[in-house]
Amino acid sequence: MARRAPAEHPDDVAASDLRWLAVVALIFAAALALFFAALAVYHAFGGHPGVWAAIRRLRRFARWLLPRWSHRWRAT
Repeated sequence: MARRAPAEHPDDVAASDLRWLAVVALIFAAALALFFAALAVYHAFGGHPGVWAAIRRLRRFARWLLPRWSHRWRAT
């Protein structure tokens, strides 16, 4: 089994890891906030026929792409 060389600056590595974690958490929180803001705007102005048509097209495509999970497919 190969031995790993000890890290020269473990404090620097830990600080770098903490910075990366903070950046990823901030990006995730911003994306989540943007999603909920868009959802609130959508609900504030009511449903739009174009959005529902796009959702129906996506559902139809998903059923075509994954026929096993289609509502028409039944296990025998």
